[in-house]
Amino acid sequence: MLNLDYRCMEYGQKIGKISDSKLENNLRKALGVLQEDGVYAMFLWLEKNASDIRKELVEFFNKEDKKTKVKLINYFLDSNKSFSQNFDEFCRNLQEVAINIDKLLFMKKLLERTLTYALYHAKSKEG
Repeated sequence: MLNLDYRCMEYGQKIGKISDSKLENNLRKALGVLQEDGVYAMFLWLEKNASDIRKELVEFFNKEDKKTKVKLINYFLDSNKSFSQNFDEFCRNLQEVAINIDKLLFMKKLLERTLTYALYHAKSKEG
């Protein structure tokens, strides 16, 4: 069984370590866009303003768990697919997920948790 909170924690730490003077601000804004406008809007915002965070989130969904050999992406797309780092292809993949509201809401929940962990990790680096 894939431990989803562990995965969110792992990538929250990874994103929280990104070397960027605007990291904490970008994380706050990304979370705000996600909560107010949804998954697609957040990824559009990240592509324009913080593509390094977007790339880590794509990896978050695509990476295979070492212990279970399960990829988180399999919860969202057919088993032979993964999210592309190419933004246009990624948007097409995201449209496939959005067809199923339960999958989209599950994705939103995972993104909120991961970005929240990343924000707390980035804040812990300050002091």
